[in-house]
Order: sequence, then structure tokens, then C-alpha cells
Amino acid sequence: MTRRILIIALALLAGQGPLRAGTPARGEGSARLSFGIEWGYDGTFLEVHHYNYMDATDGFRIDEKKANAMLYTNGHATAHLTLEFARRWALGLNAGYAGIQQRTRFFPIALRTTYYLDSYRTDGQFVFLEGGAGFHETRKSISPFARSGYGYRLVLSEGKSLDLAGSLRVAFDHPPIYDSSIPGYVPQDNIRRSDALYSALCFSIALNF
Repeated sequence: MTRRILIIALALLAGQGPLRAGTPARGEGSARLSFGIEWGYDGTFLEVHHYNYMDATDGFRIDEKKANAMLYTNGHATAHLTLEFARRWALGLNAGYAGIQQRTRFFPIALRTTYYLDSYRTDGQFVFLEGGAGFHETRKSISPFARSGYGYRLVLSEGKSLDLAGSLRVAFDHPPIYDSSIPGYVPQDNIRRSDALYSALCFSIALNF
């Protein structure tokens, strides 16, 4: 009797072998929703601006176009809600707080598309593209920005991972104009044009759940 049971059990295991071999890994290719936090260092290295305003002292119209190399340190902290799908793709909504230059900080909201070279469930490289707008606390203007980067994902456990990334961010703004001859900021009524573009290198760490 025991011998018959053993033969039947071996036959069942042998029959399941091909089925198991053809079954993908658990969760492979399936979609999942994740959330997490990201924080990092941002180094603004280039400012390009076009200012046109009435000088408060002499009453002359000043039109200034400049490109200034700089190194100003900022930081960012954001939270994200991301849909990971089709093994290699992710689409997420990011929001938080960031600085783009010495006197300008905003609350960015952005959509980020990420492509994983292998899979979002394994260790490996990824690239991403992000675009959105920043809202200011003290003024009504909106600052559009874009960010493109490369990173590496470390899987900590099932559903948890750590992302290390470097990226280039370009942000557009209408900043207040500082005039050293006053000294102080040019009155808003005297400003005809205030456009500025800021480029920054960003290095970040993200913890995902």
C-alpha cells in the first residue's frame, strides 16, 4: 500500500514539473502601486535671465540679459505615489518642497515616467523623465520645470526598495529683481519683464514601499 502511494506521489510531481517550469516568477509583469519619499542635494550651476525694468533712482529703462555661472546649494524633499506596470515601466505623481536658487523656493508637483532596464522588482538601472510646475508661497507665479536622470535600484525586501539617482533639472521662473543701487528689490510696478532659467544637478535617495 505504501509503495503504491509513493509511486502515485512521484507521478504527480513529475506531471507538475513542466507546469512549474513554465510559470513566471511571483508577480512578474503584474502591476502594483507603491509610495515613498525622496530627498536630495541640488546644486544650481547656471542662471540665464532677461530683466527689463525702470530704475528707481534715475528713472531709466534697464534691459539686462545675462548668463551667470554659479554654485548654489539647495535641497529637495518629495513624496510620490507610483504605478509600476509591464515589468519595466512606472508612472508616478511627485509632490514636495524644493529650492531652485538663492532666493527662490517652491512646492513642486510633477509626473514622472521611469523605465527600468531589467525590472522594477530586481536590482538594476533605470532612467526617468519628469515634468511639472512649482507653486510659490509668497507670490502667485508658477514655475514650470523638467528633470531627466539615471539611477540604480536596490531591492531591500519584497515590495521595498532604495533608489539612488543623479539628474539634471531645468526650471523657469519670474523672480523678484534685486537692484544693488537701491539697495533692495525693484517695485513690482516698475518691472516689465523678469524671466530666468536655472539649471541644476540633483543627487537623490528614495525609499519605496
